[in-house]
Amino acid sequence: MADKKMKKAPLGSLQPDPDIFDWNDLPADDVFEKASGQEKESFIQDRKSVSYWADAWRRLRHNVVAMVAAVVLILIMLFAFVGPMLVPYGYAQTIRGAENLHPWHTSLQDQLRVEEEIQRRKDALQAAEEEALTAAALPSWEEFKDQYVAEQLAAEAAKQGGKLTRQRENILKAQMANEAGKAYAALKEQAAADKDAVTISTDEETVKKELGIGNRPFGYSRAELERKAAGEKVFPHVFGTDYLGRDRMVRVMIGARVSLIVGVCSALLVLIIGAVYGAISGYAGGVVDTVMQRIVELIYSIPEVLVILLISATLKPFLDDYQNAGKLFSGLVTMLGPNLISMFIAFALLYWVTMSRIVRGQILQLKNQEYVTAARALGAGGGRVIKRHLLPNCIGQIVTTTFLQIPSAIFLESFLSFLGVGVSAPLTSLGSMCSEALTGMYTYPYRLLFPAVILSVMILSLNLFGDGLRDALDPRLKK
Repeated sequence: MADKKMKKAPLGSLQPDPDIFDWNDLPADDVFEKASGQEKESFIQDRKSVSYWADAWRRLRHNVVAMVAAVVLILIMLFAFVGPMLVPYGYAQTIRGAENLHPWHTSLQDQLRVEEEIQRRKDALQAAEEEALTAAALPSWEEFKDQYVAEQLAAEAAKQGGKLTRQRENILKAQMANEAGKAYAALKEQAAADKDAVTISTDEETVKKELGIGNRPFGYSRAELERKAAGEKVFPHVFGTDYLGRDRMVRVMIGARVSLIVGVCSALLVLIIGAVYGAISGYAGGVVDTVMQRIVELIYSIPEVLVILLISATLKPFLDDYQNAGKLFSGLVTMLGPNLISMFIAFALLYWVTMSRIVRGQILQLKNQEYVTAARALGAGGGRVIKRHLLPNCIGQIVTTTFLQIPSAIFLESFLSFLGVGVSAPLTSLGSMCSEALTGMYTYPYRLLFPAVILSVMILSLNLFGDGLRDALDPRLKK
């Protein structure tokens, strides 16, 4: 039996070929033994099941850029929503005597020194200008003309060697009067040049520099400095004030809040309308899908800004009548204004088309899956299939597209407010503040700097976090 040749293993078997390898040829120490229960437990590692959202959060946490952008967004939201509660000024409150303050100030004693020095220099400048005019001794025009003509006639008579004829004298008087005008103008220019030659600077910044008085952070008016010197607590104007004496930091906070609210509300409108429209179009298919997509293409060709302006112009008289009637929500209508309401209407009419196309594409991929066929076989209607099976499986694309719509809406609102067709005064936004700052950009550059930086950082952070969210929610990009 030992010499009997072993049968070959069937094709596809994992048994070794007996012509090449024989188990009986193995030494006793190399024979395989069954693993013990403890060895099996140490070999098999149980992994805890992870949900879709937990896995997405794990991937998002490892995206450093997205997490930094999220932290910046949280800080901006705290600045916009919590900040106004901590500052004792209102966004529409005017502070008399605090107009056009810089974000910095000097102490009360130094401010008094500067004001006294400026007044002393103004007095010295006025005295020097009066002295220059007195030194010029500029006579009146009639006196100067009579004297000039008389001197010229005397010189001409001496040149002729005798008395001039009356006719010749009249001709010369006419010529000399014209020359006297030119000479008088030259004399006046010289007197003005002597006056301008008096250079005594009365500029506040120059005086501070010459006196060696530096600036310290935060801005106060003269009255606030006096109250602060008396021991009273006065909140500083960190970003300065505008020409009406309104605190600019509070206005930047409210502007950031308005921009964020407009962006989020517009994105929710786009989400609801676009998701429903795209889901119905993709699930129905056929003629319904064709007609609905032609409508989408038609909406794509409409200029959005023009529609907003037309809606605003059309709604303005109706909204004015609604406000004057004192009906329900008239205060909200007054605060928002026709331009902002028109913007929301335009978002509801036009801006959902991109979302609808994305959802439609996802539905077309999913509606032929086995679980959808099973649901339909069990009697589920189209609405239930869309709500319970299709849209939940598109949630990644929907969330990402909705989030990336927020910076687009913020940019549009800021752009329209910059053009003057955004929020209505006294309510403000970052775009309207940038527009107001352009008039004094060279004198007060910080007025443009603060809202522009907040707006830029906000939009950049939203886009970066949206990109990270897209990478985290897309299973095909799983790391």
